[in-house]
Amino acid sequence: MVLQYETYPYSPVLGWSISRFETFDKCKRCYFYTYYGKFATAVAPYKIQQLKALTSVPLEVGHVVHDVIEAFLTRLQKSDSNIDEQRFYDFARRKTEHYFATKTFMETYYKQRAAIDIEEAIKKIHGCLENFLGSSCYSWIFMKAMTNKNNWMIEPPGYGETRVDGLKAYCKMDFLFPVDGTVNILDWKTGIKNTFKHTNQLKGYAVAAHNNFGIPIRDIFPKIVYLYPNFDELEIALTDGELQDFFKVIKDQTNQMYGFLSDVGRNVPLSIDKFVMTPSPSLCQQCCFQELCFPAGLPHQTYSGEL
Repeated sequence: MVLQYETYPYSPVLGWSISRFETFDKCKRCYFYTYYGKFATAVAPYKIQQLKALTSVPLEVGHVVHDVIEAFLTRLQKSDSNIDEQRFYDFARRKTEHYFATKTFMETYYKQRAAIDIEEAIKKIHGCLENFLGSSCYSWIFMKAMTNKNNWMIEPPGYGETRVDGLKAYCKMDFLFPVDGTVNILDWKTGIKNTFKHTNQLKGYAVAAHNNFGIPIRDIFPKIVYLYPNFDELEIALTDGELQDFFKVIKDQTNQMYGFLSDVGRNVPLSIDKFVMTPSPSLCQQCCFQELCFPAGLPHQTYSGEL
C-alpha cells in the first residue's frame, strides 16, 4: 500500500478542526482574537501577535515530546540499530532548553509564576519518553511497522487539510503508516485523558485518511497514545454508518461557525461585539488574550453573566 497525500488549492473559507470548534464553543471572544485578530481594530496588530505567540509549560512539554519522537522515528527509518538512550535523553534536554529560552510563557507574562522551572519540565519530558521507550507501542513499531518503513508518514506536510462532503477540514496527524493492508494512525499526548474529545479527534483522523488516501474506513485504525503520567492508549474503529454520523457533526459545527461571519466565502467575521465573552475563572486564566478583556487583571470574584 503506497500512500500519496492529496493537496488542495488555497481558499479563504474557514476550515473545521477539533481545536477550532473547541475554542469557538468555549468563548466566542477568544475565538475572535485567535482567528480574526486582524479585524480587532481597537487593538494594535503587534499586541494581537504578541499575545497569540504566548505559550505555556504544558504546551511546550508536548512540543518537545512530539519533536523528539518525530526525530526518533525519522532516524528509525534510516537505521533500526539499538537506540542510545543517554543520547536520546540528552537530545531532549537540549531541545527543551532551546524552546524554553526562546519563548514567552503565559505563566510568567501574567505573573502566575515568578519563573519557569525548566528542571520540572525536563523531568516530565523524561517521564514521557521513558514511558514511550518502555511501552508495547514502541515494541509494536519495531516488530510490525518496520516492515514498511519506507512508506511511513511522520508529521505529514501542511496542516492536514481534507474535505468532508465538500467542507474544508483540518485533521493533522502525528504518525501514519500501513501494516498488513491496514493503515494505523498514532497521536502522542502528554496531558490528561479526555475520552470524549479525543474520540472525536480520532474520528477526524479516520476521516482525513479515508478522504485523502481513498482507504476504506474499516481498514483505518487511529489511536491516541498517552505518555504521562502513565502509558495508556485509546483506539477506535469506525463503521460506515458512524462515519456518516460524524460528517453530520462536522457540518453542524461548521455551520455554527459560519453563523458568525458576514461573508462566508471570504471568511470575514461579524463585528467583535457579536463575539460575546464567556467569563470563567478557569478558562480566562488559561487564555492568552485575558489582558484584552481585563486590562486591570483578572477579577478574583466568581464571574456571573456576560461582560
